[in-house]
Amino acid sequence: MVMLSVEHLAKDFGRKRVLHDVTFSLEKGESVLLLGANGAGKTTLLDILMGNIKATNGHIDWYEGKKKIGLVLQDASVIDRVTVKELIQWTRSLYTSPLSYQEVIQNAGLVEMEKTKTDNLSIGQKRKLHFSLALVGQPDLLIMDEPTAGMDVHARKNVYRQIEKLKKAGMTILMTTHVLQEASLIGDRVLFLENGVIKTDETVSGLESTTTWIRFRLENENAASFLQQQGFTWNSDVKLWEKETRSSDEWIRWLVENNVPFQDLSTEKKSMENFYEEWTSEEAMG
Repeated sequence: MVMLSVEHLAKDFGRKRVLHDVTFSLEKGESVLLLGANGAGKTTLLDILMGNIKATNGHIDWYEGKKKIGLVLQDASVIDRVTVKELIQWTRSLYTSPLSYQEVIQNAGLVEMEKTKTDNLSIGQKRKLHFSLALVGQPDLLIMDEPTAGMDVHARKNVYRQIEKLKKAGMTILMTTHVLQEASLIGDRVLFLENGVIKTDETVSGLESTTTWIRFRLENENAASFLQQQGFTWNSDVKLWEKETRSSDEWIRWLVENNVPFQDLSTEKKSMENFYEEWTSEEAMG
């Protein structure tokens, strides 16, 4: 079920157009990765969705009325000179139906630190608290801008586990991130923003199943020119012959039928990191 649709969104700052005709939708209970190089317009788009700034053109339609939005920023700063308990209680007072105090402090993993001043929390503890506070109002849409920046592997995995639970409960997630390998595990769909335009809107599973690399060594180089004629290339980084294809089984059969003297043959699906590198590389070249 569609939660919101963004139609032909554009944003100008003076004479500079940052967003150009951006159109996409968000489904209830899905996790969407918003990717793009620095300066692509991601922050501007998030600011418009949150209502911080107005679009120059286009509109956002919320189905069944506007929904509650939670926000996790890259800068996980919290109010200083108050205790963890005081900050949670104050945040809860802003909502008509907040999560219970116990749920919030347990989500933050700070049950034993409720009397600790926020000034004395580590960066990691502040990030956990910041994430937990974003859920106090039980939002329908959770927007996260680089939520795991600076976190160690254990802390990131904990965030991902929480996101999986939120998705199962029907919450929609829109997240920017550069931790692509792990983020792809929880992302259902990818929006790639390039120079203010959505260039890719695909499911993660669809992208990662489209192409595969076939890689192998040769017993001798007699077949090298023959392979090159068929589109195989030498990868000097991994010291292997390779071919990117949507039909790996057919090409492996071809290698066998043509008696190509290959060794240590392997196949590898393209990862989200591979796609991101390609997209940003094409953007830099364009």
